Amino acid sequence: MTSTFFAPAAALPREARRFWWLAAIAGAAYALALRGAPYADQAVAKALLCGLLLFAAMYHRVPRERVWLCAALVFSGAGDVLLALPAVAQGFVLGLGAFLLAHLAYFVLFWRLRRRWTQVPGWHRIAIVLVWVTAALAYAMYWPGMGELKAPVACYVIVLATMASAALLADLPGEWAAVGALLFTVSDALIGTTRFVGTFAAQEYAIWILYALAQLLLTAGIMAIRPETAPPTPDNNGAARSA
Repeated sequence: MTSTFFAPAAALPREARRFWWLAAIAGAAYALALRGAPYADQAVAKALLCGLLLFAAMYHRVPRERVWLCAALVFSGAGDVLLALPAVAQGFVLGLGAFLLAHLAYFVLFWRLRRRWTQVPGWHRIAIVLVWVTAALAYAMYWPGMGELKAPVACYVIVLATMASAALLADLPGEWAAVGALLFTVSDALIGTTRFVGTFAAQEYAIWILYALAQLLLTAGIMAIRPETAPPTPDNNGAARSA
């Protein structure tokens, strides 16, 4: 199967594509609506991205991977809701915990698909090193403003970097999952910056757009049809044969 980086939806099972595109539209709509934030039902609007991707994930053709992908999207959706409800006591910490579980689910999925180091593309190896260096530098930058959150944030940063590394090691078609994992790390790093260092112009837009692209690309990369998951194709006599 031939695909390009700029057509991730085309690599998905046909039944999943409409939900993937609806999720992309929901993510774009939420980005536009940030201009009026906060607003009523913002948490619901924010959760639509992962909710629709969850429907797409139901059509993933590898059952063991489907369970972990669905778990990652459920926990991500919960994190989205918690972070969109500032009135909830400890909402940031609870949201952090939800996303930590999401990253762990993604990690388990990717780790089962890992390649030997010698089979990993060169830019993936460089990216893994940069992920860990950047994680250490980001944590050092957050340190003065973290207060009692130093230990939870350290745990989160380690899990996030581990997930991204596993995605870069995974043997998956295309580069969607690898790029999606890297975008996730950047989005989360920006959240940490605004929380512990200081705000910057258009921060909400940058954080959300990178996050939405990350979830869309992660889902596409994981669900992309592989030779072993392709459905049987009929031969000239109409009989089914394995691809």
